[in-house]
Order: sequence, then structure tokens, then C-alpha cells
Amino acid sequence: MENKISKIAMYVLFGVTIIVACLFFFGGNVDDSAEYVEPVFTNSLLYLTYSFVAIAALLVIVAAVVNLATDFKKDAKSAMKSVGGVCALVILFVVSYFVSSGEPVAVLGIEEEVTTATYKMVDAQLYTTYVLLIIAVILMICGNFAKKLK
Repeated sequence: MENKISKIAMYVLFGVTIIVACLFFFGGNVDDSAEYVEPVFTNSLLYLTYSFVAIAALLVIVAAVVNLATDFKKDAKSAMKSVGGVCALVILFVVSYFVSSGEPVAVLGIEEEVTTATYKMVDAQLYTTYVLLIIAVILMICGNFAKKLK
């Protein structure tokens, strides 16, 4: 039953994505003569993206809590490894935050003021993403070699 519900939910999300993407690409522009052309349904696409990120974050948190509770019932040592992984990510983000500069960046078309804290947060997220990407590539390469050595 759960598998059927998840399939239906996935098809609904896929359908909404197709509809919003078609509206975005084929729905026209706010002002065709403007220097920077803006599609009419840009906000719809952004809200859809925000909702997908929120859904993904919620599901990750729920799955982590459920897995942690299950691991504690089976083996407390493996549960502590899960907690250690989350702590490592938090430490990585905190270090990235303190390394980030928070200097303003000149972006075309943006006249509003952005706070230094926002710049630092964005820098920290970018640094964290870079580090995690490098770690993922290294693990993919090393995992492939380790598999061949075995």
C-alpha cells in the first residue's frame, strides 16, 4: 500500500513539474522589449522549487529520525556512527561559515541591499557544497579501485 501511495505522489509531483515547466517556457514574457527578459511564470517555478526543497528536507529529517530510532533498538554503536556523520556535516558548515568572507558581489539587475550575514551564509553554503562534491568524487574513484582490488 505504501509503495502505491509513493508512486502516486511521485506521478503527481512529476505532473505538476511538467505543467509549471511548460508554463514557464511557453507562457510568454513580462516585457519582450526589456533588456533582461523575464518569463511570466518565474515565480511559479521558484515556488515549486522551494516546495521541492522543503519536501526533500522534511523527508530526510523524518528518515534520519526513524533510522536512528531503529538503529538504537538494534545496535547503539551503529546509531552513534549516524550521529557522528551529522555532527561532521555541522562542523563542516560551521568551519565554512567562519572561512567565508561575506563581501558583497556585484550582480547585474539587483539594486536591493543584502546583509553581510546573508553573504556569509551563501559563501558557507557554496564552500560546503564544494567540499562535499570533492569528497563524493574522491569516494567514487576510490570505491571503484577498492572494488577492483577485492
